[in-house]
Amino acid sequence: MGEAITQIGRYEISRQLVDTALASVYDAFDPVERKPVTIRVPRTTQIRARQLAGLKHPGLMTVLSYEESKGETFLVLEPFEGQPLDAHIPAGQKLSPADAMVLLRQLASALDYAHDSGCIHGSLHPSAILINDQQQIKVLDLGPSDTVGRNASAEKLLRAVHYLSPECIRDRPMDGRSDQFSLAVLAHHMITGELPFPGTPLGVMFRIAYQGLERDAIRDLPPAAQTVFQRSLAKVPAERYATCGEMVDKLESALIERPLAATRLADVSQFVAPRPATPPPVVAPPSGLARHFSGEAIKYFGLTFAVVALVLVAIFYFVLPKPPKPVPIVVPVVPVAPVAAPPAAQPPAAVVRPKPKAREPVKKKEPEVILKPVEPKIIRQ
Repeated sequence: MGEAITQIGRYEISRQLVDTALASVYDAFDPVERKPVTIRVPRTTQIRARQLAGLKHPGLMTVLSYEESKGETFLVLEPFEGQPLDAHIPAGQKLSPADAMVLLRQLASALDYAHDSGCIHGSLHPSAILINDQQQIKVLDLGPSDTVGRNASAEKLLRAVHYLSPECIRDRPMDGRSDQFSLAVLAHHMITGELPFPGTPLGVMFRIAYQGLERDAIRDLPPAAQTVFQRSLAKVPAERYATCGEMVDKLESALIERPLAATRLADVSQFVAPRPATPPPVVAPPSGLARHFSGEAIKYFGLTFAVVALVLVAIFYFVLPKPPKPVPIVVPVVPVAPVAAPPAAQPPAAVVRPKPKAREPVKKKEPEVILKPVEPKIIRQ
């Protein structure tokens, strides 16, 4: 189907929105329901429209129905007033990190949701992304992971060649990490205004598939941001981040410094039942040094004193002169003639002590009687 198509099924085509490697998207009008719609005509007949119809996400075009016309399947999507992202961001223009993160976070959320549902994009690039005046985005061209890009023409793939993953170029199995590679290229383009893999299409494909990211392409970025791009643009999918959201979180932390948010300690009463009030403990008034110095000050004072004492001891030990070591005195040994042993001592003679005399009996002394003269008494009759 070319750009001159004016009707698909019962829908009247007003203009073509995008023409990508996987599908053509048109603005259309439903004469039966009397409302605007969007028509997506895939380039593969194995679209599994039922699977795509179940996707519900703010960053994805909601599928209203899937129909057939002349043997071709197409999807009827919700209307969306927007324009492709490459028209919104002119070539060579870069966005501030904050503005870029607003778009990248929406894209990462939509892609991770699609990956969890078994769908991938495979060739994400600015023409496959619609954006409106409120900075809201819509991702187009999602499809089942086993059919993405199989029937895309070489001309359509060349339009997205700067954003293709190494496994897509080498016709290897793709998964959500393939879209992460394309999202990292888009993030580099938004932040720096340049592509990480510039050049001719053939040269770009060779560099992506076999050479990988060069250091010069990220030399002007902060070191943390360089690490994010080196990992998300790795040639091997296993070396990339697990999800697109994780990659965007790391990039935002590397480019935007956020102040620490004030935290509030949780009240214990929220988790523990109230207990009866108890009187506060009686604290004895401080005495001595504690009145003038806190416990921490005393502790540091003691520690400082110990360190100073050790330093002084080391100075006295290593700096001051040490006393000379005593010289040992060697005394010559003079041979001495043997001395005759003295004669054996004779036992002393027995000493004869005189026997003590027998004690004489002691005579008892008679008490002395003193006679006093008695005066005569006269007795009268």
